[in-house]
Order: sequence, then structure tokens, then C-alpha cells
Amino acid sequence: MFSLDIEQHKKTTVVRYHGTLLLQDAITLRAELEKLLLAQGIAQVAIDLSGVEEVDSSGLGALVCADTLGLSHGRRLILLSPSEPVQKLLRDVEIEGFFPAFTSEHELEGRIPDVLE
Repeated sequence: MFSLDIEQHKKTTVVRYHGTLLLQDAITLRAELEKLLLAQGIAQVAIDLSGVEEVDSSGLGALVCADTLGLSHGRRLILLSPSEPVQKLLRDVEIEGFFPAFTSEHELEGRIPDVLE
């Protein structure tokens, strides 16, 4: 089970994810991220993963698929504050650098303009 809190900003949508990111969650998350990444006027979606308690390869697959679709439309999925389980999975499958990742909202604000305006 998971919950999403969505915050709309100028050119960025911030999604706060809480709960597990497992097979049963992946399909719903992927669809939601793809919808957000294709929204008019959005340059990127930052997904706050600090609240992810458990993740598996299907959850990671949902993030990769959503990012791939976004990239094909000139948009990007950004990871914000990935939890330890997410960081471990990224290391284990050796794709740590695949996504832009930021450890805090402060770091994100400094690197990507208009994120939290």
C-alpha cells in the first residue's frame, strides 16, 4: 500500500510517495507518473522517495519506464531523498546515476530553478 501527495509548482510537480513500492504498487505509480510527466507546462517531476519503506525491481521498473516516456517528451523524472531501501536497490542493479537524484529539497532548489516556486 502507498499514498501520494502531489504538489504543483511552476514547471515542476513534486510527488511525495509513502509506503511500499512493490509489484502491486508499480502499475498504479507508473500510470500516475506518466500522466504527470505528460502534463502541459511541466518540465520535470520530482518524486520524494524518503517515505519508501520497501522496494523491489518492479517498483524500480515503474520509475525507469516513466522516466523513459518523459525523456521522449523532453521531460525528466528526478529522485528526491531516496530512502535507504531505494538507494540499496539502485546500487544493487548498478543504475545509481540513471536518474538525477538530490538528497534534499534545498539541494534541488539550488540546482533546478522554479522547482518550489
